[in-house]
Amino acid sequence: MSGTVLFLGAGATKSVQGPMTDEILPAIFAEKARIATSDPEGRVAQLVQFLQDEFHVSPGLPKEQYPGLPLLMSLLDMALDRRELFDAQWDVSVLAELRVAIELGIFDVLEEALRKFPTNNHFSLLTKLFVAPSQPQIITTNYDLVMDAALMYMSKQQQDPGGLPNYHCGIANISALGPQEKFGTLLKLHGSLNWLFCRTCQRLELGATDSTRYLSILEKIAGPDLKSSFTADGAPCGVCSRTLRPLLVAPSHLKDYRNPHISQVWYEAQRVRRQADRAIFIGYSLPDDDVEVIYLLKRGLAHITDPKKITVVGYCHENPAIALSDHSIGRRYRALFGDVDWHAGGLDGWLSNSV
Repeated sequence: MSGTVLFLGAGATKSVQGPMTDEILPAIFAEKARIATSDPEGRVAQLVQFLQDEFHVSPGLPKEQYPGLPLLMSLLDMALDRRELFDAQWDVSVLAELRVAIELGIFDVLEEALRKFPTNNHFSLLTKLFVAPSQPQIITTNYDLVMDAALMYMSKQQQDPGGLPNYHCGIANISALGPQEKFGTLLKLHGSLNWLFCRTCQRLELGATDSTRYLSILEKIAGPDLKSSFTADGAPCGVCSRTLRPLLVAPSHLKDYRNPHISQVWYEAQRVRRQADRAIFIGYSLPDDDVEVIYLLKRGLAHITDPKKITVVGYCHENPAIALSDHSIGRRYRALFGDVDWHAGGLDGWLSNSV
């Protein structure tokens, strides 16, 4: 057995005041003018117009009156797959541009939020769970770079100059790094904002953002600036010169995991799960549209017969002491794994009281 494996969902990002899935579209709408500075093609303006025309969105509406992001992405994917129109002005080529606009918006909203807020609870989580010489093993459904940065910082504290996470997906510009220049395992099931993919030759590169440049190894090998990869021209592939685009599995009901690099991540995630003797979930709600992820978890943890070896950290604002059976997410975990070790006080509360 390989010890503890940590699984992160959107609630982990929320713990550092990052946006949840249902907050991203309202944030794009509210910050459209700022985001548009990185969008010379006007895709974000088109997206805002599309939301107004087709989903009756207007300034100042609460998030509950926006279409769910998974629903919106699913409708776009279905229209693109069937090559059908919503309306004469929203033809297939425009819908493809709208999808790119959503990716730009996701990147910009996440980066803007996480640039402003402290993320030290992720570092504290790692130092408490994984004492040297053991290295963290993490699986996440999140695109953001909070855990990437925490892992890099932890590695730098343990042995300067530090190492990059082992993503297990054949990233070309870090494949030549030696074992001493890698630290921990970070398996991002839905891709990552800093993974740049060439759809022609299937090369994958690691991009850079201001929030993660501080690590000297990353400065040495980092590929294109991520912001440029969300713009019209993008960044060129170093092999075939075609445009690199972020590798993200969209929050859609029609998720496509067939990318060869994503497949490698999933294979490694299954292996890590099967070898773990303790599993900790932070901020993952087992959403209904994550059938493949839930299947992976159910199969991968079947060997853990003691449900108390599975810790689930959720968040209930009204009652942090709420019982497992009284919380909707708690009941989902209980149905899958039994009477797990349940906590509803959020990541910070759990770090203070339980770890």
